[in-house]
Amino acid sequence: MRVTYICRDCGGKTVTRDAWAAWDERTQDWVLGAAFDYAYCHDCENETKLKEVALADTSENR
Repeated sequence: MRVTYICRDCGGKTVTRDAWAAWDERTQDWVLGAAFDYAYCHDCENETKLKEVALADTSENR
């Protein structure tokens, strides 16, 4: 099942979370190490909690 995350308060989709990344010398790229609880909505410009929403299974979402 495919999902997206939205702002719990305004329903906005422009959301981010705090995270850290570690440099992987082998792949020469940054690799996500952890995602933290803090989330921010750029639509309502506030700290928020994220809500997971299932995406409809259509060819548009593939």
